[in-house]
Amino acid sequence: MTLYRATDAADTMNMVAMLIAAYCERTGMAAHTLDSYLQVGQQAIRAHGTDEEDRSHVAGLLGEALSYEAMRASTNRMRYHRGQRQAEQAQQPEDDPQKLFTVACLHGLKARLCDDVDSLDSYLPPQVAAMARKVAEALEVPELATT
Repeated sequence: MTLYRATDAADTMNMVAMLIAAYCERTGMAAHTLDSYLQVGQQAIRAHGTDEEDRSHVAGLLGEALSYEAMRASTNRMRYHRGQRQAEQAQQPEDDPQKLFTVACLHGLKARLCDDVDSLDSYLPPQVAAMARKVAEALEVPELATT
């Protein structure tokens, strides 16, 4: 189910990116600039399934050894080492304000959608929880006054 939800999220984010791209195009952004912002060279299709590079990345994330055969390909080695670096970075406290804000926005949105704003305080660092609560409050739909 997690994979199902992740692919739904990827599709939704793709739709959001294309909506923003259409707006940028409409306001006159140059095609080459738009392509660079869309990172079109990084687009991957899920239909082909996983490959050796993906398995190498996971091995690096999980701290597992990579087979000799897999290590022979430079792209596998690169993805393996990237996974190792990401695993190491995940163990370090986050201090980038932009990343903290992004995390807070995502948690605030989720809390509002699930109508569970109180859950924010139970598992987030205090400064992220405070920002996430503000995001959730901003997304609250005001009740209409009845006459």
